[in-house]
Amino acid sequence: MPAAVRVQQSSGEWESVVSCFQELVDTRREPGGSLAIWRNGAPALVVHGGSADIARGVPWSADTLVQVFSTGKPLVALAALQAVADGRLDLDDPVTAHWPAYQDTRGHPTTLRMILSHRSGKHTFSPAATGIDPRDHAALVHDLAAMRPLTVPGQAIAEHASTYGHLVDGLLAAVGAPSIRAYTEALSRALGVRLRFGVHPHELPLVAEPEPLGTAWTDPYLAHEPGRAALLRPAGLLDPDTLRSPSWHRTSFGAIGLITDATSLASLYDDVSRPDGHIARALGGALWSQLFKTAATGTDGFLRDTVRWSLGFRIDDNGEPGMGGIGGSCAWYSPAHCYSLAYVTRGLHTHDRVTRLADAVEAALRGETGVPAVREDVES
Repeated sequence: MPAAVRVQQSSGEWESVVSCFQELVDTRREPGGSLAIWRNGAPALVVHGGSADIARGVPWSADTLVQVFSTGKPLVALAALQAVADGRLDLDDPVTAHWPAYQDTRGHPTTLRMILSHRSGKHTFSPAATGIDPRDHAALVHDLAAMRPLTVPGQAIAEHASTYGHLVDGLLAAVGAPSIRAYTEALSRALGVRLRFGVHPHELPLVAEPEPLGTAWTDPYLAHEPGRAALLRPAGLLDPDTLRSPSWHRTSFGAIGLITDATSLASLYDDVSRPDGHIARALGGALWSQLFKTAATGTDGFLRDTVRWSLGFRIDDNGEPGMGGIGGSCAWYSPAHCYSLAYVTRGLHTHDRVTRLADAVEAALRGETGVPAVREDVES
């Protein structure tokens, strides 16, 4: 019997999108997940379906949370940029000016701008980090501080797939700024959402169990050494048993560890897109605008693709800021059509599902506006 898809919110013109989501659930391509679209400051569609557990005995609900991997990276950047807005950091100061223990390349100082645009040269942990427990935040920060950059800072682009959060947290701690976890908790309260780098104890039963759907979600990255180094140090980052453990759900791991729901992510993107939003007011207009400007472009050594990075977001060919995570979750904002979209899933697979949903959304918008809309590849 087909699994029920529940529509929490809909403004009426999204039937084809709901049908597309229903088909993904019915065919088991979506074992459990949710889709949320916000327009003009309000939810236009929120739909969820499937189960929250591998045994498929717990239906996905409006309260279900799930790890979204790199989809959470923009929050890491926002925590750092808030420290800049507060006068604790400058984007172009040498990191060593604030963090003396940070080992750098002589003559080519690393800056926060380089870290946020994936050009610090510390895009993987050291080989020794393979044996560090991924829940040992302090040990991983120390590992990064003690190693020399693998490439000349500022010259090579490689998504900091696993190191992004620990680099930023180390710098924030050095200047006495709120951690990524603390910043995200404060932002969640301000926006009335659930964005967690480490869930609250009472939320542990709400976290969905990740389920690999084959190996296609990791194969492209593990096929080359930079990808293997990024995703296998420390050991356990791709291990389903680790990812299902309550101790992991309580861990703050900024690069890949955001646990949230689609409504919260879509609300975040709606707010960050608006010059009168909470984030823009907190950062100030000049710094807020940096979120949407290209800071680095070229071939990314981890993604093996041409990219445009801003300070925290990947900018696609349509000028849309967003971020996808390994396993399939994704979120973005469309300036052309004034909507934000978030898709979250516990089924670890490729981004083909959100691409199908995005096509359905764009088709609905074409019917509404008569303006052609084409989505590029959303994977990042």
